[in-house]
Amino acid sequence: MNKKKFVSLLLSCVFACALLVGCSGNGDDNNGKLELLVDMHGYMPTLNTEPTAESPTVILSTRLIEEAFEEANQDIDVTWARSKPVGGLEAEVSQWFVTQIAGDNCPAIAFSWGTQYQDRDYYVDLTKYYEEPNEYVEGNEHWSDLFESYLFETSTIRDMKGQLVGVPITLYAGPPTGWYYNTELISEDQVPKNWEEFVTLAKQLNEDPDITAVAPWSYFKKISLDNWIMQYTIGPAVAGYIMDQTDYDKDGVTSTTEQLRAMKAGLYNPTVHPYAKEVYKQAKRYFTELLRDGWMNTDYTPMWNNGQVAMYEEGLWALYTQENNTAREFDYGVFPAPLMDKNTSEYAIDIEYTENGPYQPKGDMILNIMKPAVEGNPELEAAAVKFLKFLTTPDNISMIAEEMGSVLGAVKGSTYNSVLDDWLDQSFPIVPETNWPLAFNSDQNDRLNRLFGEWVLGAHEDDAFFAQVNTIQQAGADAYIEALDIDTSGWN
Repeated sequence: MNKKKFVSLLLSCVFACALLVGCSGNGDDNNGKLELLVDMHGYMPTLNTEPTAESPTVILSTRLIEEAFEEANQDIDVTWARSKPVGGLEAEVSQWFVTQIAGDNCPAIAFSWGTQYQDRDYYVDLTKYYEEPNEYVEGNEHWSDLFESYLFETSTIRDMKGQLVGVPITLYAGPPTGWYYNTELISEDQVPKNWEEFVTLAKQLNEDPDITAVAPWSYFKKISLDNWIMQYTIGPAVAGYIMDQTDYDKDGVTSTTEQLRAMKAGLYNPTVHPYAKEVYKQAKRYFTELLRDGWMNTDYTPMWNNGQVAMYEEGLWALYTQENNTAREFDYGVFPAPLMDKNTSEYAIDIEYTENGPYQPKGDMILNIMKPAVEGNPELEAAAVKFLKFLTTPDNISMIAEEMGSVLGAVKGSTYNSVLDDWLDQSFPIVPETNWPLAFNSDQNDRLNRLFGEWVLGAHEDDAFFAQVNTIQQAGADAYIEALDIDTSGWN
């Protein structure tokens, strides 16, 4: 559906909803109104309402939702946390939250990858609110009924204490990321189905000095372990190989608690286990065998557009943008991140596939109410809950999903952009509900990433590197256990 037509259509629906609800009155912080600071990461409305050469991206849906919400709640003024480094990786966003909290400017509602900072006690427990009706949805008994129940068992919505701390807004359309490929350089029958086929194809393409086989996501500008190759290709494959040991309760999911327990039991220790060594060796392979020299300082976008890049790593959220990319001079395709399997290592899983379409897609945009912002201010917490309920009506979620183009709505009855039809019709690898942990704690994750970068560049021998990995991971696990006061009695 045309974006402008869809936004115009839903604008009337949003304001109709607003008029039905009426007004309330509390707070006097901003011209007699309660100021609600909101961070929606990449979904915040753009300052420009028309595309320009300098600012081609326009986001209108959340602006319309904001205006309709304020019309319905004239005592609340929504403002956007525009200082956030939206394109930043976890470490940069982590520091931003620390700075905002120290400056008493933490958003009341924020995006932080679901439960990423639960060890810092950042999140309000929303369980009781989910049991309430959503007053913006007619005939609704429980807010939770608007969502598919499986979402509340995912580790980005439910924290380690069993609290529901996240509100899903949109879902990944299957795998979170994909490889966009140039169909003039890669035919359909060459599309890699596993990691080894990917590596082989990339090496062949790199033999042509005028072609870059692999272009990493534009925000990955340094050697680290928190990249998508680790998250979606290598980590799940080896973690799945040992899942019979790490899934202690045999529910088909290795939870964060189970990862911690497995870490303390030494199951992820690369000084002991060959399969653990394999994880880091394959992650190193990506940087040493596939990427071109100078990749950290290269802007691959113009090279992709003029046909010099064969495979471009991007989130699925970019599918809509790529579909409308007038600078691209060729036809393109997209394939899911290829899992590592036994073609690479005996310590990997065998890959199974869906017949078509993704299975239980996970949360993409997940919002939290931030405890440092609302603690001691029940009116602000109530306003934040009210905004999240308003945001999660089917009409509002549909408007966001249609505009963003490459995501699914998180509430039942919401629609998505038709640009996803072909993508959703294909077969997807069934990824095990587990992954390879880094070091749990942000500080230790930073240490681990730096160590990995040094190892890739030859600064450490393998045995010394593996020993330090285990030391850092154990320290991170201990810090996490202490911060969350996790009961480890009964752990082996």
